[in-house]
Amino acid sequence: MDSTFCYDMKMEILWKTSLKTLDIIRCTSKELEKLTYESYFLKLYNQKNNDDMVSGFIQVILQNAGQCMINLFAPSTSSNNESANSSRRLIDLGFLPPKAQILASSEQGIMVFQSPHPRDFKLVWYHVCKPATKQVLRLPNPKTRYFTQNDAMVVVGSKPVLHYKIIRLSEPKRKKRRIKQYYQYTKYCYEIFDSKAWAWRLLDPVLLPCSVFLLTNQQPITARGSIYMLLNNNQVLKFEACSEKWTTFSPPIQTLDYPCTDATRKLVKYKGKLGFICETQSRRKIWVLRSVDDSWEEILDVFDNKRSSLDLDLEVIYESETRVNNADYNTLHSNQVFTFRSDFEPANF
Repeated sequence: MDSTFCYDMKMEILWKTSLKTLDIIRCTSKELEKLTYESYFLKLYNQKNNDDMVSGFIQVILQNAGQCMINLFAPSTSSNNESANSSRRLIDLGFLPPKAQILASSEQGIMVFQSPHPRDFKLVWYHVCKPATKQVLRLPNPKTRYFTQNDAMVVVGSKPVLHYKIIRLSEPKRKKRRIKQYYQYTKYCYEIFDSKAWAWRLLDPVLLPCSVFLLTNQQPITARGSIYMLLNNNQVLKFEACSEKWTTFSPPIQTLDYPCTDATRKLVKYKGKLGFICETQSRRKIWVLRSVDDSWEEILDVFDNKRSSLDLDLEVIYESETRVNNADYNTLHSNQVFTFRSDFEPANF
């Protein structure tokens, strides 16, 4: 059979698949996964499925020292086109409780948020929601007496019911009689919520070397069933959703010796893989983590002293499925930006 015909036939099948099926295909076939990340495919897929999906960005804006919380949805170009169902694709987040703060998101359009306890201002309630269908379900609370440092969410499976896990890292309260121990390492309480068990579990703490800590101004990156967070010593902290174990590994370059600052080194998501960006005023480089041997592969090295890659248009970032978090965009002043993509099918929480 002609190779061109095979390619066209594969594309025709992929264009007609749902978002849920598309994610499954990406996990089961490397050949088809590569096809689904081609810019040609992404553009046509969005056009052909425009009435059945919504895409864009959810912005979390903190005002008045965190007393005022604003959650806004910014649609992508494909979701903003005029059509009979255009109003359906503009997500209204007004259904969220007052002062709700989005904590984590997944690629399946599922999000985790917290809201103040209605009777005790010291407590918060955790919820899971699907903004496209306005479904909200309250979760059991983790140990909220600990100060949250980072939350992340990963979908493990979707059939027969949605299976997801939420990771929460928090700082324990320091006891004076044990203060010397805390100077020996950095300790984070490590909790996991498993939707199958419908409960939080406190696992062995994450222990990092002294003076090493999470960069909380960057959102975690979820790729291939794992969650990644950047540390201040340039190491990457990895959590595997299935084994629930954590480990650390090195970035492609030791940026402490590279002319970069915290604002110019980022973990990103590039074509479904973990990526790492480092740039100066005149140069930017991007690497991706190979799934075969967990080694870094350089994919971009550009010299440009006129424009920073952190000023990339949001639409370009989303349509290429490259996720860059907390960049200093000129026209967007948000504390957090979550890429958002969802269908309108009710979620089975």
